[in-house]
Amino acid sequence: MTPYGSLWPFALLLAIHICGAEKPYSVDLNSFDPVKDYASDGKWVDWGTLRMKKVGRNKFALAGDFEFKLNMGDEQGIMLRVFVYDSGAGRKGPLVMNVKKPFCKFVNEDEKTYPYLQKASTMPKQGDCPFPKGKYKIDNYELETEFLPDDAPKGDYLLELTILDKDVGVAGLIAIVTLT
Repeated sequence: MTPYGSLWPFALLLAIHICGAEKPYSVDLNSFDPVKDYASDGKWVDWGTLRMKKVGRNKFALAGDFEFKLNMGDEQGIMLRVFVYDSGAGRKGPLVMNVKKPFCKFVNEDEKTYPYLQKASTMPKQGDCPFPKGKYKIDNYELETEFLPDDAPKGDYLLELTILDKDVGVAGLIAIVTLT
């Protein structure tokens, strides 16, 4: 698996990165799953045993292995979107955050998460792009959680991390979180 494969969970972690112990709310992880809807399912990424779990109040850990089946460079991209989520209807609502960047740029510009994720994994160092295809392992990377402001609206959110190839979604992860 390629180191970028671990970037997906990293991006979701960044989005879930939502609140520290001093925050006046709690974050619950309701689900963390690969997206199975892509025509190219399995061609780009095998999510293997990659899982995210809650390890404390507003603390989450990412662990497991995944495989990038193809090299990941700037021809590919990462898109992270956060939506309000209607859990009763099972539908996403308004978009509240949208980040889209070329893969290498996304990895190389991140100073708050990727350097620490890289230390807890077999992923390549920043600047080593494109990421080679191959298997990667993440060993209980604990997310920093200071992402949302103290007055963030409480409710359910759907986090979508999508790997793009020439602006077409080819693989992804989805997490649903509740802010209480």
